[in-house]
Amino acid sequence: MESAVLFACVGFALLGVVVSAAASIIPGLHIYNVIAITMTIVFAVFSFFEGLDPMYLTSFLIGLVVGFAMLFTITSQFFQPCDDESRYIMLPHEKFLYEGRGHEAVILGGVGSLVAIVAIGIGFPLFGSYAAFFRDLLRPHLYWIIGTVIVFLLMTEWPKDPGTAPTPWKRILDGWIPIMMGYLSFGLAGLLGMFIFHRTIIPTDSTFQSLMPVFVGLFAIPSQLCTLIGTVKSPKQHVCKSVELYTEDVVRGGASGLLAGIFAGFTPAITPGPALLLSGHATVTSGDRQFIIGGGAGRVMYYVGTLLFFFMPGVFLRRGGAAINISLFFVPETYGQFLGITGIIVLMGAVGFLMIFGYSRMAQWMVSKVHYKWFSLFGMFVMVGLVGYITGWQGLCILTVATMIGMIPNLWHTRRINLLAVLLVPMFFNMWGNGTDVARWLGFL
Repeated sequence: MESAVLFACVGFALLGVVVSAAASIIPGLHIYNVIAITMTIVFAVFSFFEGLDPMYLTSFLIGLVVGFAMLFTITSQFFQPCDDESRYIMLPHEKFLYEGRGHEAVILGGVGSLVAIVAIGIGFPLFGSYAAFFRDLLRPHLYWIIGTVIVFLLMTEWPKDPGTAPTPWKRILDGWIPIMMGYLSFGLAGLLGMFIFHRTIIPTDSTFQSLMPVFVGLFAIPSQLCTLIGTVKSPKQHVCKSVELYTEDVVRGGASGLLAGIFAGFTPAITPGPALLLSGHATVTSGDRQFIIGGGAGRVMYYVGTLLFFFMPGVFLRRGGAAINISLFFVPETYGQFLGITGIIVLMGAVGFLMIFGYSRMAQWMVSKVHYKWFSLFGMFVMVGLVGYITGWQGLCILTVATMIGMIPNLWHTRRINLLAVLLVPMFFNMWGNGTDVARWLGFL
């Protein structure tokens, strides 16, 4: 790669990081939604981009992904505090927020992100040749691996009620209701996934974003609605000058996140959520700090590391919306391109890590000036508008159904991770070889 092209690619990647930082302010807006907007613009003015080196647009999308992976959880942490009724099942970063230590949680997540960037920059060029071996080794076994993940998710559902009802039967009922609602949300999301995979109603010119209304409805809109109807007050945050951190926390939390990201990268339909749940057990992580560090490392390894698999010679593993969209106009050809893109990722990762400190303070300042509910309301209008613009009224219909399913975990305090059945169930049946038969039995064909 020529030096002039490389410097231009760095500039486009930096622009991508800046755009991702701006987009991350909107709660619920996913980076793949931003990529969808970018590709829509590219297709609309294709004659302009046709004369440019495809590495420029590729670098811009890489900057989007790196910046998003490192920044998007910051604003959601400050702008979408969980409701009072959910505090006994909230995640560690939410606990930190209610203790006024939200900035500390952000820094811990940033440490995990930096661990992943370093691992990508060193490990992928040195050990990337083994990726094709593991891809081919796992390929015949993916169906039962996904099936095992499904069984694990269902088995690890637990009662969320504190058990304070006056009678034994009432306590049993209170314990089983959230479990059964978790199974119900899993089943309904699985049915929706089978429908989308085998009989989607999305217009043909928007099929590259057929999953957009599904994920917006299952995850983004319910969170925004719960934020709007909640009555919790976000406490004043303390901007710490130092963070209590031990080497063991970085090693064990980072190992958990890296393992989760790699596992999710090689296994279709697996996202950081279930992957981190599995890797946390495998690496025996403990404590809030290790959990938050693992989450930061897992997100970056999943979004960025998985994307880099596409550029890796001999692998070209196309996972995630970024790789799929890049493959529409660019196909990597040389090892030099892979090294150049790896260097851009490392550089953008370092920039993103430095931005974390100021970005966290900015989010705290914004929520101190504007009530956090306004951000969720704005984000909800943006997401609904994007779904309607990109996928039409058909997408809005799917969005409505997905939102009703997505509200179940929020209203009955079950795990939202069950909603990932929308990917896990159809992928399991398809890789098992029975997807078409099951879809026909369900009446979707």
